[in-house]
Amino acid sequence: MTGASTDVCPSPAWAWPGLLDRRPWLWLALGALLLAASQMRFGLGVLAWVAPLPFLRYRRGSSGWRAGVALGAASFVGWTLAVAKIVTAPLPIAMSVLFSAPIALVLSTPFFLVGPLRRGFGERGAALGFAALMVAGEWVLHAALPFGVWGAAGNTQLGHIDLLQLASVTGLHGVSFLVYLVAASLESVLAVPSRPQRVFALGAVAVVVAVMGVGQARLALSSASGTEQRRVAAIGTDSTVGIGPLPDAEALARVEAGLLRRTREAARAGASLIVWTEAATMVWPADEAAFQARVGEVARELGVVIVAAYVMPVAEAPLRYHNRYAMFTSEGAVAHVYDKHHPVPGEPAIAGTTPMPLYVDPGLGRLSGAICYDYDFPRLGLAHAALGVDLVALPASDWRGIDPIHTEMAAVRAIEGGQSIVRSTRFGLSAGIDPYGRLRGSLSHFDGVQRVLVMDLPHHGICTVYGAIGDVFGPGCGLFGLGALALAWLRRSRWYAARSWQTPSSPSPRALSSRRASSSGSMATRC
Repeated sequence: MTGASTDVCPSPAWAWPGLLDRRPWLWLALGALLLAASQMRFGLGVLAWVAPLPFLRYRRGSSGWRAGVALGAASFVGWTLAVAKIVTAPLPIAMSVLFSAPIALVLSTPFFLVGPLRRGFGERGAALGFAALMVAGEWVLHAALPFGVWGAAGNTQLGHIDLLQLASVTGLHGVSFLVYLVAASLESVLAVPSRPQRVFALGAVAVVVAVMGVGQARLALSSASGTEQRRVAAIGTDSTVGIGPLPDAEALARVEAGLLRRTREAARAGASLIVWTEAATMVWPADEAAFQARVGEVARELGVVIVAAYVMPVAEAPLRYHNRYAMFTSEGAVAHVYDKHHPVPGEPAIAGTTPMPLYVDPGLGRLSGAICYDYDFPRLGLAHAALGVDLVALPASDWRGIDPIHTEMAAVRAIEGGQSIVRSTRFGLSAGIDPYGRLRGSLSHFDGVQRVLVMDLPHHGICTVYGAIGDVFGPGCGLFGLGALALAWLRRSRWYAARSWQTPSSPSPRALSSRRASSSGSMATRC
């Protein structure tokens, strides 16, 4: 033992990072499993804070195109397993691949860019750049592609409403940034267990704790004093339109009678706004005027605002339809008609293109609406915030695989824009959500046949930073990440090296060469 160095205590051979490093494919398998276990239905949100770590570790010790293909394949497998958890009947399992492939492509790209960032800016700069690029990828999925916020790391934290309050400033992507930053900083500690890296990782965790503390304070302050309330209702339906053949006239009559009966029950319970589910019934184009007249008469009779959602086929082979709602005033007039702006990929609906509507009711305030998948796109919630909307009617239709997570995701739009939401859901969870994302009442479509949910929501919305400045955090992260990549490349380029010798304070190439030789000799002596 005499003469052995005691400066470094190597990790034992059995340490788990060493075992995985000797078999890199195990890092990929672990990363795919953590990704699948943390995302979508039945996701364990705590795993999201470490889910990117295995892929980052694998990328650190790998190079070449084969390693890149392997990482991309593992990401694809992980996302396919995650999406498969939400693809349940009546959807075919093949839909898993249609969604997972583009998500995996976009959200695996930053893993290939973290190496240049690390070489250009070190571990801490790379962690920040990686988090920024991941957020930019999430933003692309809803700003440029038709996938909404599905796949966002922030969605894994839907159970932490205090942390989600950050969305009132940055949108959902601010929560995602923290998740990615913590994962990247932990991986850097694992790879380079130095004191600066540990301090940086502890700082990232401290920021998360601080954000949660501020979120708790925001929620507490919102409950410190009473606010004016209004009674609203979500009405279920017996309609199964969209599953099997189109219903006949007799079936449609039964469905409409049930909807109007439940509407009257909600009005008797004191509701002044009554929202039907998405595809609550079906209306043929020739019958739309008569249908609107019947519902308008009920709204006038009861003195309530009704948001009646329905599908209207315009072609049967292949099927094409308008997925719409009509908002009726308490006088029975049609305030506006709205067509779903973002049909789910594969849905044979004709996308609406009109601006987000606004109706001001003396007793209810500023009202607007959207339909189901529309609210997976933050820009529509921002459009409501720009209109100063107090309450959003959100007819929806889910399936078992996204119940209740899809309703919980809509709560983030309430936090972002500061408006209440009435989400009336077929085949899912109906809920009333306040401007802080809290569920004030909920009822599952599968709990009995009554399907009438009545609850109280705040009369007025609130102003948020995110609603005022818009969706700038996501593209801002993209500019930061791409700028960092460009600067990292520039710093390593020959042009930069050549220019650097021209500065007065820089040594000449010959002096630097001599210094390097001297340094090498002294290092050899020390070693």
